[in-house]
Amino acid sequence: MKKSKITKSNAMDKIIKMISRDEQMDRNGGGQWVATHRVHKSKKQYSRKRFKRDTKRALENS
Repeated sequence: MKKSKITKSNAMDKIIKMISRDEQMDRNGGGQWVATHRVHKSKKQYSRKRFKRDTKRALENS
């Protein structure tokens, strides 16, 4: 296996990422990790779990 070279730009990028992660952990309190970029879930797509939840709520309310 060939070892990859660590260039100055890669080392600097890693340092910046580490600092930003530490700041985010401090901001969220208690070292909790919060996703900043989440995938948007389509509401048009059929979801069996959501369908079950909605039907149970409808039965309980009626």
